[in-house]
Amino acid sequence: MDQGQPLALLLKQCPLLDEIALYDICATCGQGMELSHVDTKCKVSSFSGRHMLCDALRGSKVVIIVARNNCDTFEDNAPIITEITLQICNTCPSAFTIIATEPVESMVPIVSEIQRLRAKYNPRKLLGCVELNCVRANTVLADFLHVPPESVRVPVIGGATPQTMVPVLSAAVHPCTISQEQTECVTSCIMGGTEAVCEAKGSATATPCLAGAYSVARTTINVVKGLQGKKEVIQCAYVDSLGTCAPNCQFFASEVVLGPSGIEKNLGIPELSKFECCLLCNCLPYVRNEIARAIWLVYTMCQQCCCPTCVAHPSTCLTPPIVPCVPPANWTCDFPDPCRDEYLASEGHWELPLLFTQIITSYIDMPRNDLQVRIHGAVLEAARRAI
Repeated sequence: MDQGQPLALLLKQCPLLDEIALYDICATCGQGMELSHVDTKCKVSSFSGRHMLCDALRGSKVVIIVARNNCDTFEDNAPIITEITLQICNTCPSAFTIIATEPVESMVPIVSEIQRLRAKYNPRKLLGCVELNCVRANTVLADFLHVPPESVRVPVIGGATPQTMVPVLSAAVHPCTISQEQTECVTSCIMGGTEAVCEAKGSATATPCLAGAYSVARTTINVVKGLQGKKEVIQCAYVDSLGTCAPNCQFFASEVVLGPSGIEKNLGIPELSKFECCLLCNCLPYVRNEIARAIWLVYTMCQQCCCPTCVAHPSTCLTPPIVPCVPPANWTCDFPDPCRDEYLASEGHWELPLLFTQIITSYIDMPRNDLQVRIHGAVLEAARRAI
């Protein structure tokens, strides 16, 4: 089971929505018929197959992308995101786009870069959903404090994965005083949420479908509330911060204020403790790396520069390149493996203590699954040693 079906059911119950258009490459008419029997005012329409993607997107005010392949990897999900983004540019360029496809840290830059090259980019109407981390953080801290989860709000900054997220317990909206050891324990539980789900489901590629669907639904409803004029709607999201949150980091997860124009204000990074500062320093290279390989991939897709006499590489040419209408059939990306170390080691790329440089270097060559499972332990150990 994926996130799409429970997400559609949750959104069908929202009184703020007028219509939900379901789309999948496979048949969706059965799910659409079943959802239409739920006695709420929201109408349901269903579309399936690539030839109906434009029909599904036509007239949309908010587009939610939860598409995924068999496993949530950059190489598997990038072609899907690219195809949908190109049709968004053609069909509903003014729609607010919510990206919930993993890895969010690289999928959002892919969407933004394609939209920018098509002259359709509005940074106020694009965000990556990282609410699942906040939901988990709220639950874990509430359990620890023995209070209702509804009374707790923990901002989670950075990114969406264990190696990029930074739960800011010191800025939680609930008065509490916890020790350093307790902070480390709670942070470890938050970071290890996906690993725990995989172990409970008995599959290394399992995803938190139900909690994930709830998180995407909550983000979507907050976006709709903002677009409909409700004031001071605060949401944690992975957005284009224009480098104001972290140095040399265009995209970053932080709390934002939603409104009629979309993202109206970025609240930035709250005041951090020493431990949280160390976690932040450790996550930045990973976020930058995800952004870099996404943008690199978009430019390698480009067939040529707009200026016919240009001999520069598309990524260094000032003239925007032409993006093909469909993703290339033979999808390849040379950046993630051989170029990642070169990118991370590039001069002036990041100014971090030697301690974190050594941690990154020792883990960067691991298989991705091992990195996902073991990185949060290394992050905590590195932060503890630094303090």
